[in-house]
Amino acid sequence: MKKEDILKFKPKIISEEKRLEFFEDGGIKVENVLSAEWLQKCQKAVNNFINESRKLKKSNSIYDIQPNHTKENPKLRRVSSPCDYNDDLWRLLTEGPIGDVAEDILGPVVRFYQSKLNFKNPKGGTEVKWHQDKPYFPHTNDSVITIGVYLENCTDAQGPLEIIKTSHQKDVIDHYDDGKWVGNISEKNLSKINLEDKKILKGNAGSITIHNYRTVHGSKPNNSELPRPLMLYVLSSGDSVPFTPQPLKSKYEQAIVRGKYDNKIRCDSGEFIIPPNWSNGYSSIFAIQQKETPN
Repeated sequence: MKKEDILKFKPKIISEEKRLEFFEDGGIKVENVLSAEWLQKCQKAVNNFINESRKLKKSNSIYDIQPNHTKENPKLRRVSSPCDYNDDLWRLLTEGPIGDVAEDILGPVVRFYQSKLNFKNPKGGTEVKWHQDKPYFPHTNDSVITIGVYLENCTDAQGPLEIIKTSHQKDVIDHYDDGKWVGNISEKNLSKINLEDKKILKGNAGSITIHNYRTVHGSKPNNSELPRPLMLYVLSSGDSVPFTPQPLKSKYEQAIVRGKYDNKIRCDSGEFIIPPNWSNGYSSIFAIQQKETPN
């Protein structure tokens, strides 16, 4: 859905000022979105996933674990499609405030693409290098966002989300390097980005981040003594659908979570480089960027 059409609708949660900031900068943080009750439910889900990961000695299609993961000291890095395995995380979108936020940014019809629960473990939890999301999952138009939910307080030391302001209005950058998919912007292409023009979206538990899928973003390692779990929902306007296979399979794939879909799509003009064939999925952006898995 086009920005000018979205802005005709009165926002439900986000202030008009914040909404305009999103469309200008490509990303924002909004404080105090989750109630104490919702936060408690989500934190319980996180603890359940961590405890399940204790049973694993290696990553699988659902759980991505760090190489130094053990039963006694679990180092869970990602849960893929957590909404498939926890009803509260799904209801936070469909019945809770996350769906309202999505309507404020995407318009009255909202389509689900994927969910993931990312962790940055204390004392060196993995960084996420500068990248854009569109090279991973291009859609017919660019009304695609990720909403991140901080489930614990996130300070500078814990590796909060960082975005490059207005980068969503510029080029989509190749995430291959010499023909090989690397999942981030290569060193030779970083010169195309003004890395000084960044915005650090740290926040307290219950706050959220929102960024457009063209926005250049990343995050530093977690060098604190505290964990940083982040629940992520990737959503689009109803008229934006993916060109390429879904890497994170879900029983909710392409579900319309808000509004009534009219069976129409909108296509932006232009061209872009498609990602590898994700038909068989992948473990996580962490594993790809750290070169732990073949592409």
